[in-house]
Amino acid sequence: MRKFLSALLAVTATVCIILCLGCNEKTSGKTSGNVVKNGDDVVFTADGGFLKLTEKTSLKDYMDALSESGELVFDGEDGQYGFYIQSVFGKKAEGNAFWAVYTDLVKLDGDDAVYSNSEYGTFEYNGKTLNSASFGVSYLPCVEGYTYALVYSVY
Repeated sequence: MRKFLSALLAVTATVCIILCLGCNEKTSGKTSGNVVKNGDDVVFTADGGFLKLTEKTSLKDYMDALSESGELVFDGEDGQYGFYIQSVFGKKAEGNAFWAVYTDLVKLDGDDAVYSNSEYGTFEYNGKTLNSASFGVSYLPCVEGYTYALVYSVY
């Protein structure tokens, strides 16, 4: 009986280890990233309860977590300047259309970068004015409490 219990414990421990290897720290227990579809556009506010946010978390990392949870569907490809969004919820950017990123994140303490600028356009949502992002999703920091919008745009 002791050998059986030892073997059962070993198998259980092995299964737990294998399952934990598949785990990551992307979601910290909260199941909703609070994605709001606003026509073709998508808006969300970064939430450290949904995704463990660090100083190295990019908007693309957050979008990937939203995709894994089924809240955001997007497609694109990596290019010379990072990830290029080609479609969101099946809406493709074709011809003169593109997916623009807007945010209310302008500057971070101790950082000289300007992450968004109203000179390149703004997007109004729920009483907030979001500025056109100065960085793409691969390099734009995702910071707790800031709002991000993926906006279908035509030039």
